[in-house]
Amino acid sequence: MSEFKSNVTSDAFWLRTLYMVAFFLVYRVIDLLVLLLTVVQWFFRLFTGQPQAELAVFATALGVYVQQIVHYLAGRTEEKPYPFQDWPALPPTNPDGGE
Repeated sequence: MSEFKSNVTSDAFWLRTLYMVAFFLVYRVIDLLVLLLTVVQWFFRLFTGQPQAELAVFATALGVYVQQIVHYLAGRTEEKPYPFQDWPALPPTNPDGGE
């Protein structure tokens, strides 16, 4: 019971709780952004026959960012994602579509 009392009165516990709520809200906004990216890529494929490369790279980085958020929310890591660290960097893709 003393552990509970210690956690409830801990500033670090409540600060992490605040960060968790904020990152969960960011996660929900990204969910809508992924829907928008999906629709835009669908139109690119419809009119050009292939996805827009820069959007595909951004979507991949966004996926890594979501992974970082989930790891933070789940308690797998204490490292807060962007903007507390750099945006996920990806290696450049080959022009032929391979990575």
